[in-house]
Amino acid sequence: MKKIIGIALASSLYFSACSDSPSKTTDEETLSSSSVSEISSSEEVPLSSEEVSSSSQVEVKEIAAALVKKMGVGINLGNVFEAPDEGAWGETFSAEGVKALADSGFTNIRIPVRWDTHLTDSSETGCTVDPSWMARITYAVDEVIKNGMIAVVNSHHWAGMYSNPTGTKPCFLDVYKQLTTNFKGYSEDSLIIALLNEPRSKLAGTGWYNLVAETIELIRGISPERVIMVGGDNWNSAAGLQSLKIPAGAGNIIAEFHYYEPMSVTHQGSDFDGDGEYDYPPNISWKATGADQLTITKLFDKVKAWSDANKIPVYLGEFGVFSAADSTTRTLWTEFVGTTATKLGFATAYWEYSSGFGVYDDASDTWYSYLMDALLRPSIDFSQYSSYPKLDTLSYVLFDDFDSYSDNYINMNPVSGQLALQEKGTLDSGKGYWYAYHDSISRVFSYSGDTIITNLLINLLELDTATTKTNFDQMIIDDGYEGRGLYGKFHLKGDGYPFFGFGASIHDGNYDFSKLVALTFKAKGKGEFMVSFGMDYTDTCCGGKNWGKFQTPIELTEDWKEYKLWFDQFVPTPYSDLEAEGATWAEHNTAVKNLQFANGQSYGESVDDTLEIYLDDIRFYGMTDADLGITKEE
Repeated sequence: MKKIIGIALASSLYFSACSDSPSKTTDEETLSSSSVSEISSSEEVPLSSEEVSSSSQVEVKEIAAALVKKMGVGINLGNVFEAPDEGAWGETFSAEGVKALADSGFTNIRIPVRWDTHLTDSSETGCTVDPSWMARITYAVDEVIKNGMIAVVNSHHWAGMYSNPTGTKPCFLDVYKQLTTNFKGYSEDSLIIALLNEPRSKLAGTGWYNLVAETIELIRGISPERVIMVGGDNWNSAAGLQSLKIPAGAGNIIAEFHYYEPMSVTHQGSDFDGDGEYDYPPNISWKATGADQLTITKLFDKVKAWSDANKIPVYLGEFGVFSAADSTTRTLWTEFVGTTATKLGFATAYWEYSSGFGVYDDASDTWYSYLMDALLRPSIDFSQYSSYPKLDTLSYVLFDDFDSYSDNYINMNPVSGQLALQEKGTLDSGKGYWYAYHDSISRVFSYSGDTIITNLLINLLELDTATTKTNFDQMIIDDGYEGRGLYGKFHLKGDGYPFFGFGASIHDGNYDFSKLVALTFKAKGKGEFMVSFGMDYTDTCCGGKNWGKFQTPIELTEDWKEYKLWFDQFVPTPYSDLEAEGATWAEHNTAVKNLQFANGQSYGESVDDTLEIYLDDIRFYGMTDADLGITKEE
């Protein structure tokens, strides 16, 4: 953070806005993933109310929870102390800047710190923090507290912990021993010690949970009442938080997660790797549509449910939009994310003060007033962005009941005409088909001897009719929602990208879905599923194997539920070319190839999970038979 010159901040805080101008930011900090696995482990058990002693519950509820309320809305001192050296990324600490933030209305400051580049000695058995560096961090913490704000100190960008956690752990624990000892005398309601930022790579799952337990034990031995902040693996994502394991009796714990989705919006116009090319192209708008809002609220509701179940309060430690985005997009996204978190009782910290994502522009010595208003004085009525038409007045095509199966064909359209979907067809048949598919490298198998789907199909045209008919027939059941339906139960196990799904090929061509208003269906089961439309689009990653999709997740329940997926709710597959381009459904919905239901988790991580889905009554609202080339029988 550069020193602020000549800025007098009044309590009214109506600042003049400046033009968006990107500045240097972190290369790792702002990266996060929306498609991550929920890793389970038999070695530790998630904290629950039954597993915590009554005294610990009191601590959690009355100390940590009260502190989260006090923290309110905060901000990150990005690119200052987490740089290899202070100033290396263009930002230095200033007491004037901290006071300005406090006067503006921020009530907590997160201080990311890089420790591994400030050691006087380091070996396989331990290490020592440079006393001058510890003194510098102490000075920053003192300034935050002096100005009436709560300080959060963590460990940032420790490459060795991500690539070689076993070998680096002794030094890591030594740093936390010194850090905790240094701040032992500080009040519990003014300073929080946070663990490693955004664990990932080789530090995930059980390895991360074990390190969390060991570090908490170390801190508790020095400072029994210190509030400790812990995030999940997979870049501190919301999904990583769902699988986080905290040892019983851990005491004063705050859970942390980060949110930057969709990356094509929040990171547009950035070049963090310095290769001269955009990480994500610019000029991508976020319009706060009903679907946009629903994506965020559904995810944050899951975080809230986890918080309530485990009696652990929550801190949204990072969220933000890069300065290359237009001011309207930055305002809408920032305010909606921030207000949603606040309504759910989360404390927050925007990323960041005065770099590429910042609320303050060093070059012009001015504040981005629209961002300050979005964070500290939210006033947007988001209901104006979320209206949808009534579905009962719209025409539709009905895929319903799977009520006949003969000669390798399924009659799925008794209401609006004959749509014959083949399980096995030829490329020139003029008809589509239902199919199942899976990852042939990782393991996908029937669960507990319950043979529901065997020899899942990868390429239907390479298998004989008898095999495909037997296979697919097992997916058609009598106990659908009201009549026959589809059913699949399977176990995913493996590393990499294990997946399973089934779907319908929409005839043999590419069909126009531009009139689609909503997709509705009945479903129940277990696990998260991704509902996606495959497009006539070739992604460079996968040689045209339908990686170019628009999708939205659903979380299944044990009871039948109707799902309504609106046209603007479908977003590009994470890490696809479509996402990188900032593509929208409206740009590609005239060339739809298929509709798929597939596992919505386990991207890039080890997984051991059972998934189950019942599916029935699939309806396309806003479309007609003609849109799908269906001719009604006389």
